[in-house]
Amino acid sequence: MKRGFTLVELLVVVAMIAVLGGALTTSVSQSRKRAQIAKATQDAKEITNAILAYQNYAPNRSLENEAKNSWMPATKANLAMILGGGKTAEGGGQIPVLYNAQIKGDEVRDPWGRPYEFMIRKVTEQDDGGQKLNYVTAPSLPNFYRLTDEERQ
Repeated sequence: MKRGFTLVELLVVVAMIAVLGGALTTSVSQSRKRAQIAKATQDAKEITNAILAYQNYAPNRSLENEAKNSWMPATKANLAMILGGGKTAEGGGQIPVLYNAQIKGDEVRDPWGRPYEFMIRKVTEQDDGGQKLNYVTAPSLPNFYRLTDEERQ
């Protein structure tokens, strides 16, 4: 008697491989989406931290010239203060690179290919000694609106 696979056995094996491949594709795409969300969130935090580090770099440094009270695209020109862009500090020497961004063209882009935006605005706060001028930084994730509430958490 000859040993081998019947056509039915072969079709069953091919169908099982197709089902497992479909499940793998779904899990990989979900993992990729979660990775994009995590990268975008981390980039936004890094931009904020770099701007705050710029303000704290020297005691006389201020975000006064950078505060626009409107959304600005994250470009080389707008982020030169934290990219190290060749500016010199008041005491001499160059400002260190505070944010190592992956720049595509002239813009810092999110994992979906859209440019980030950020805002620096002046805020007056009350404290024990009276009113104090402070600056608030807010990053914008352009594709964040596409996510479900669970994914935003």
